[in-house]
Amino acid sequence: MRIRVCIIALALAVVPALALGLTYTTPGTTDGVIESAAPMLGGTEWETDEYLDTDGSTDFYFTWDSTHVYFAITGPYADLEEKPDGYEWFIAIDTDLKPGSGATADGYGKVSFSGDYLPEFILYFAGGVGWYETSEWDTATSSWVWRGWTDSCSYGGWVDNTTSEICIARSDFGSPDTIAVCSWITDEGQSEVVASYPSANLIGVVPVAMTYFWVAEGLGENVAPNTLPVRPAPPEAVVDNEHSYPFTCTAMADITPGDCGTSTQMIFYYTTDGSDPDTSTSASVVGTYDSCRQGADTTDTYYAIIPAPDEATVRWIAKGVASNGLVDVSDAVQEFIQGGTAWVGNAGSSPTTCTIWAEIYVGDGGQTTYIKFPYTTDGTDPRTSASADTVDGIFDGQLGNNDKFYAQLTAVPNGTIVNWYAFGVDANDNYAETDTFYTFEQGDTADIYNLICVPDSNFVMGEVAPKGIGAGMDFFWTTDGSDPKTSMTVHVARGFHVEDTDTTGKFAAYLTADLGDTIKWYVHAWGSDNSFSDSPVQECVAGTTSGPVLCNLTCVPDSLILRASISPRGYGAEVTFYATRDGSDPRISPNRVELSGGWLADVDVPGGDCTSPVGVFQVALPGSIAVGDTIKWYVHGWYQPHNKYNGLFGDSEVQSCVATASKAGVVPGDVANIKATLINVPNPFSGTTNIVFSVSNAVPVTVTIYDVTGKRVTTVFNGVVQQGKHTVTWSGTNDSGEALPSGIYFFRLQAGNQVVMHKAMLLR
Repeated sequence: MRIRVCIIALALAVVPALALGLTYTTPGTTDGVIESAAPMLGGTEWETDEYLDTDGSTDFYFTWDSTHVYFAITGPYADLEEKPDGYEWFIAIDTDLKPGSGATADGYGKVSFSGDYLPEFILYFAGGVGWYETSEWDTATSSWVWRGWTDSCSYGGWVDNTTSEICIARSDFGSPDTIAVCSWITDEGQSEVVASYPSANLIGVVPVAMTYFWVAEGLGENVAPNTLPVRPAPPEAVVDNEHSYPFTCTAMADITPGDCGTSTQMIFYYTTDGSDPDTSTSASVVGTYDSCRQGADTTDTYYAIIPAPDEATVRWIAKGVASNGLVDVSDAVQEFIQGGTAWVGNAGSSPTTCTIWAEIYVGDGGQTTYIKFPYTTDGTDPRTSASADTVDGIFDGQLGNNDKFYAQLTAVPNGTIVNWYAFGVDANDNYAETDTFYTFEQGDTADIYNLICVPDSNFVMGEVAPKGIGAGMDFFWTTDGSDPKTSMTVHVARGFHVEDTDTTGKFAAYLTADLGDTIKWYVHAWGSDNSFSDSPVQECVAGTTSGPVLCNLTCVPDSLILRASISPRGYGAEVTFYATRDGSDPRISPNRVELSGGWLADVDVPGGDCTSPVGVFQVALPGSIAVGDTIKWYVHGWYQPHNKYNGLFGDSEVQSCVATASKAGVVPGDVANIKATLINVPNPFSGTTNIVFSVSNAVPVTVTIYDVTGKRVTTVFNGVVQQGKHTVTWSGTNDSGEALPSGIYFFRLQAGNQVVMHKAMLLR
């Protein structure tokens, strides 16, 4: 093998020549295509058949002639200058294509290789004045041998450079006829792979596994590089079904394979000046998950409202991340002319109250917008009927960019069939109406069936019609003999969906009661058509004591931490600690402090006095506490509406312990009315983000992160903080340090009795 090595003195000597733009000579025919221009370092007009892939908005090119092979990257990651925000470029070449022959790692600790293609050569392009480093795999010693630096046919490394190129003599790696190629780019510190080619390979914190290669079988003419096979055949991601709604300036697109929005993403890139959009410089809007379709693969649909003025020509493309982590971009640019006509939609009615509503885009909070509702009660079409009456809509509220209006048809008798539609004027004085008219029967109520109570579990269930999306049921109950429709001691639980029958939706709940209690209960149910009704009061005798089990109650006197477990566990389980430091009864004492428990762990086999899987919560007691203070405390546990057992609640027995450590700085009464804020910067983010929160008083704080399914992924902070602003950093990992996939995550700040939620997007 022949290697050209440049010593430092020579390197300094060639800088002026490189700065002037050296050219290299190539035949008129490259890879079988007549070139439109001879390549020039830093200015090559790369042919379309030489473009192979895009990752991180940076394109990868590859071609060859009879004596050399050429590689290039163009885009933001092509800036290889040695600076904090620069990048490093690597190329791996397998020359013998023999399974098991070659390196399984790159020798730099950045990537590993597996499969049939193991490289014998690594090219490392680190910038500077355009040099690259060559390493060759020694099969005798199974190690990499460094072959030196060369500047032959290379360009790159200048500040803010967007093109970097390498030209390599084929004789330098044995002049093989067939090679397999993969490439990757790291950040300047080489701590993370930011782009890979083929893009089916992974990116992320090093080391990263490289599995996929382009295979050039015969480096001869009449072979277009962009037709080279990727082996093994990678999974695909497909963005398609792009369509626009010009009246609302909305773009929609599908990504396959999907997972109903759990980890998929879509970004819409657009221009309004007539130019073609791209994924590196064009303005963008993060897509909102809309729906999914099941088939051979799940397909997720996303939409975005593009901020464009009326009459603007909007050109857009979509870039999606599939559930397998792969990325695809629209094959063609979409185009529409924004505005000119308003949009009226999201229309609906509540037959029980004879109320109708609709929304108009673009809204201005009801200042100049309006919606009117024509309707008929004689069966005629209100859009054409001479008997139609019209009622003015009442402004209800602003929903995003839409203004919502409603009207109640109070003069319509029960049992009357009402036909209606809506028209209105938007904030730009554009007119629109609904696409169709709607029908309902005035005074119709939801139908409730089959109310049952299972005494030995305090389980209640009912059915409501019409079934479908939007149907639901709330359960109201008392255990002191009072009427739940009027009682001040009534409890309520949101019913969870059990199943649908042919005509009804079944909903159920568990009710808190003690053995022998007379449970009086009824349901407030609503159908999928927005009708609703209340059932008569039902009655049954509790056959068991129900509610959460509060167990393993622990006081750590030397650290002043209280801990408790709750079962059943699950997202939506909550614990509140009530404590005093003067020995008074925390159930009735005016000196008690109320502290929201911070989630600590889920335990399958808890031991102690817990007999089933539990969620463990704890809290650090605030000051001022002195050595010898008697701390009395108990725990109140309950479940939020998104938990199956929502509505269940219960208290533990009062516990007691003596402080063996002192604590100062937080007055117990200060935690009752905390004001708190929570944001993260940047958002969206990749890598790490700063979670910034502020509190109005010194207080115990817990910051917990959940995924879109409601599963807790990690707790990033749990402790007492002083008044003011505080920052913690999250690197997008779970409790085990594993990198989480791209997607939406929810940050939950609990400060005293105050809870603040915040949504963030992680982009890998």
